[in-house]
Amino acid sequence: MKRTCCLLVLVTLSLSAQEVDLTRSVQSLKRNIHSSKAGERLMWMDSLSKLIEYRTDFAYDSIARQTIDYALELDSTRLALDHSIALLTHISRGLGKPEQAIGFFHGIRDRVPNAPYSLELTEFYTRGAYCYQMLNRYAEALEIHEQAYTFALNAGDRMKMGSIKEKIGTVLSFMGEFQQSAAALEEAHQILKDHSDPRMAWRPKGTLAVLYSQNGLPEEAKKIRMEMIAAARGYGRDATVFDQFCNQAFDEMLNGRPKEQLKYLDSAKVYLYIPDNEEYDIQQFLATQLGAYAENGMLEKAEAVKLDLDKRKEENEYFEIEGYNLALGQYEMARGNFKDAAIFGEREYANVKDSQFYEAIAIAHGFLARVYDSLGDQGRTNAHLKAYHRIKDSIESVQKANAFSYYQGLYEAERKDSEIASQKSEIALLNAKNRVANQLMVFGGLGILALLLIFYLVRLQYATKREQQVQVQFSRNLIKGQEGERTRVARELHDGVGQKLMLLAKRTKLSGDSEMASLATDTLEELRSVSRDLHPATLEKLGFSGAVRAIIDEVDANTDIFFTHNIDEVDDLLNDESSLQLYRIVQELLNNIVKHSGAKAVSVDIERKADGIAMVVRDNGKGFSVREKLRDTSSLGMRTLLERAKIAGAKFHVESKAAIGTTISLEMGV
Repeated sequence: MKRTCCLLVLVTLSLSAQEVDLTRSVQSLKRNIHSSKAGERLMWMDSLSKLIEYRTDFAYDSIARQTIDYALELDSTRLALDHSIALLTHISRGLGKPEQAIGFFHGIRDRVPNAPYSLELTEFYTRGAYCYQMLNRYAEALEIHEQAYTFALNAGDRMKMGSIKEKIGTVLSFMGEFQQSAAALEEAHQILKDHSDPRMAWRPKGTLAVLYSQNGLPEEAKKIRMEMIAAARGYGRDATVFDQFCNQAFDEMLNGRPKEQLKYLDSAKVYLYIPDNEEYDIQQFLATQLGAYAENGMLEKAEAVKLDLDKRKEENEYFEIEGYNLALGQYEMARGNFKDAAIFGEREYANVKDSQFYEAIAIAHGFLARVYDSLGDQGRTNAHLKAYHRIKDSIESVQKANAFSYYQGLYEAERKDSEIASQKSEIALLNAKNRVANQLMVFGGLGILALLLIFYLVRLQYATKREQQVQVQFSRNLIKGQEGERTRVARELHDGVGQKLMLLAKRTKLSGDSEMASLATDTLEELRSVSRDLHPATLEKLGFSGAVRAIIDEVDANTDIFFTHNIDEVDDLLNDESSLQLYRIVQELLNNIVKHSGAKAVSVDIERKADGIAMVVRDNGKGFSVREKLRDTSSLGMRTLLERAKIAGAKFHVESKAAIGTTISLEMGV
């Protein structure tokens, strides 16, 4: 006892110390925020929001909203979306206010309608749809899920696509759209079947099995579960085997097959104490097993399970198990203690009567009808029996309708396939007859015409391709010649004039002539700047990603324009030629922005993707007409950028609007 008290004191002191450290960190970050501006301030706000995430005692809601607003103000959309996802989760789940979360969702969505961050938008919309599901507003949840699926499709993330398609299937099932739900779940399985984790692929199948079971198709549900069990044994997922055996046992109980229920429960018991199963899972299984043994008259086994459950109830503070009261009632019923059985049965009914688990409500009514019949209380027996049959008939009516719809759909599909096959056969026979009649007459003329046409097209294609190759080669040679000449001139300036100017600067310093020394030093520095522009030595020293960061920081330091950048490491995806061309493109874009755009803020994003590199440069300047720039023969800058992009094997796209700004995107495969 003393040891336990000491341990509790130590834990309390440790937690108190952690809270003190957290408070100090929060205060320090707040001071940094108040003393900084722009990008640095956003960095501190980002750190603070992450540090106190979900902590209402540190005003997380308010600070996260300020961070999001400031990030959007600085066009840091990705960071704003990341914090919006976390805050949306906090409001809906942490605070339990889905209605408020929906309002926040729409507020952010309206501010970033066309943001190019598909992965972040996928997660953001998925969380928004979940808020609607919490309020049982399934039509709106479905619409938002479908938008999330579009973003996942644009991002090419098949795992997200499959996961969202599964959520769409679940929402459709809640809406009573059985066939559409089944189709969506099957599509989710097809999308995920090549995923590295087989559990992801089979999860929609598990949901589909439940859907079939709920809609009067037990054999189809059983078939899927047996497939899942066989697959899970193959890839070593015991938890899936356990879950599916338990689900099948529940189905057998609902369909009035107690011996089959026991068979599947015994199969599941082999996997009961695996590491993936928590104490709650074990307790839930034991309660189900207790009821099954009692219903089948196996009192000795039921008593052993009851003792195990009682022991676990004493050892665990939290003991809330679905169906526990029903299992105890069944146990007391088997022992002939009908009054105790009635008490437990009423408790079970009180727990489920306000839920949407209609099967459980029907089971509770059926059990109470049997108990009160044994007690000779015909009034209560009849009342519960009527309620049982009313709910049972309603469930079976829906199941029969959906089962009929399912089999009708299968029949219609097979009938259409048969009709199509028959029509194709008839058409093929008619075509064969017509082909024999006309073949000799038209074959010669068509053959000659086809040969002439092929010859002409081949010549035309060859000439066009040759002309394009010559033009591309000329452009490449011209740019490569320019780069070679720049490199040569840069080296001459560095090795020749640069060395002499350095010597001159040293001598003027020794002579004591300060003005001449200053002039010589400034001239030397200007020469070095020209040499760097002609040949970017930083590209060789720092690599492409580092060189781009360096040039952005240099322009940021020497202009009034506010620059932000988010540059992934992509050097290993580029060869020397591609690195040089992409660096020249960035260099030219920054020069144009500084000289012509009149922008106040610029963002440069270079993102590493699974299939290549994506670069986006945005400014909020005065914009220009892209079409006029391309038509203007005196403007070589845009044409040079396009040629460099071609040499690098990249796609180059420009969007610009007057008084709004310019967005230049470049995508390059690897």
